[in-house]
Amino acid sequence: MFFDRAVREEGASSVPAVRIAVIGAGPSGLATTIALMRRVHRPFEAWLIDAEDAPGAFGDGPAGKALTTEPARDLSVLPDRPDDFAEWLKGSLLAGGAVAALRGPQDLHVPRAVFRDYVMARFGEALSLRRDVRIRTFRGAVRHIGVAGTGLRVAFRDGESAEFDHVVVATGFGIAEREAASWRGAEAATERLSQQADPSPLTLVGNGPRLAAILLDLRARGFAGEIHVAAASGRLPQPHGRGHEGMAFGEPPATRSLKDAFRYIRNECSAAEARDGGQWQTVVDAASARLSVVWRNLPQAERNHYRRHLLRLHRHFSVRIARDVHRRLGAEFETGRTRFVPPCDPRSADENTIDCREMPSARALAGLIGRDAATLTVDDCGRLLSHGEALCGLSVVGAIASSLRPGPFTFAETVRQTYRAVLDIAPQGLARVSHR
Repeated sequence: MFFDRAVREEGASSVPAVRIAVIGAGPSGLATTIALMRRVHRPFEAWLIDAEDAPGAFGDGPAGKALTTEPARDLSVLPDRPDDFAEWLKGSLLAGGAVAALRGPQDLHVPRAVFRDYVMARFGEALSLRRDVRIRTFRGAVRHIGVAGTGLRVAFRDGESAEFDHVVVATGFGIAEREAASWRGAEAATERLSQQADPSPLTLVGNGPRLAAILLDLRARGFAGEIHVAAASGRLPQPHGRGHEGMAFGEPPATRSLKDAFRYIRNECSAAEARDGGQWQTVVDAASARLSVVWRNLPQAERNHYRRHLLRLHRHFSVRIARDVHRRLGAEFETGRTRFVPPCDPRSADENTIDCREMPSARALAGLIGRDAATLTVDDCGRLLSHGEALCGLSVVGAIASSLRPGPFTFAETVRQTYRAVLDIAPQGLARVSHR
């Protein structure tokens, strides 16, 4: 591919002065790197690090055929152009076609491979405008992130290490439950079971979009065996409803109690429901947006209470899937070949139990930096804080950040996080480099 491009030979001044690691080469990591190229106005070197995949690999294979969980209107990598992906679809795929003539692309759910092509196109465009930037890719599992002088050292499981001025963790769900492993495990299990005379059921653990995509793909490829879905809630994601834009809310209280915060949100949502006739999805989405504001005033103990007892439930009711996917799932459960079973731990189950969970792990992130997860949080600029103090040079964005703060759990919010983080990185990085 076009990565690992050398800087032009124009003397010592062309050598990047700032070195940044982006851990995670999926959509969050790529969005972060695009933001760096658009907003850091000095030479730098960025490493895109991933344990398994090259940049853009999230759109490869069966996973690339699955539909995006969010519609095109919410998938722009440019926050100042929120309709960018929809416009790209119109110009690249739908121009003059029947789909464009009947309906605009804003509400389309497209194969993830198409979204990957869009992200890589914007990545390439940003890179072409920055001849003073070097992008490298590195495949390796990160073992530890620690302080090294005025920067950070990233240590890998193979014993190698590298030092950076700043590190951005953008692993999505990847630290604990890797997407590629879920797809590979499901494919291997169905091949094994299809060869048996009296096969046991295949068990898929989880209740998110990944499980829905894997389940439907297995049926589309002809697997006819019994499938058990081990979901804690006994249900799957709901389809997208209408947006909550324009919903009016009062000023949030400066409370330090999670109970008071939820009472405020519940009252405001009830009023909006009665006033605007909002659907339950609209209420949940609006509540997610307000919870981010209230979060700033909560002490660490209250934040930990939310993460332990409410985060999983909040995420389940906030994440959506395409209406067509939801309809197909309903039809699949009606056949009787697929049914819900009580939740189980895939780590203690047999080889025919596949982990499809999508819950980002604060504990895994804490393990990388040698801290207690109960002391960690992420602020509005993506800075990772321990006991309320920022860990210099370390940012967390995307799904992994949602393990340390509330939603909204959307790609649009991830993009906003990346730009806030990058704008915060620039002056910090300049200050550290200037003292070397």
